[in-house]
Amino acid sequence: MKIILSVLIIGILTTGCTTRNAFSKLDITKEQEAAIENTRSGKITSSKQLEGIYSAIYLNNVYQNEEAKHYNFYISMYLKNKTNDLNITLNKQEAVLLEKLPEKNKYAELLGLKVPWTNNYFVSFKRDENNESAKLILQIDNDQFSSGQLTYVREQL
Repeated sequence: MKIILSVLIIGILTTGCTTRNAFSKLDITKEQEAAIENTRSGKITSSKQLEGIYSAIYLNNVYQNEEAKHYNFYISMYLKNKTNDLNITLNKQEAVLLEKLPEKNKYAELLGLKVPWTNNYFVSFKRDENNESAKLILQIDNDQFSSGQLTYVREQL
């Protein structure tokens, strides 16, 4: 009986001290935590050759109290050939706003990566009232390269 009681007490004490998630021990804000969960990063390639890298954050899931008339993204990328025009689409729809941001901007702290050679963009897409699917598919490309499909889960309003 003493052994069962000892095992039970040890079990309660050790599980009572566990943290809720990996972020609870880090010194980050709720917005930074949400940004990490809503960031997709990867390579931009053309015919098996690396052309650049990117990180894209779905901002609607980070700032849920903001106006939800558009799908908003923060994209930071490095491209070898900067003369190419970018084509950024969401569910095959063109962006209504593609704004190049300076290195220091209000979204830069969400990414946690501050390097001077990246280009930063705020990209906004019109919300399609006829197609409110749970998946959002973002794609960065031009005639020569592509990021592939980046899938996000639409925020729950």
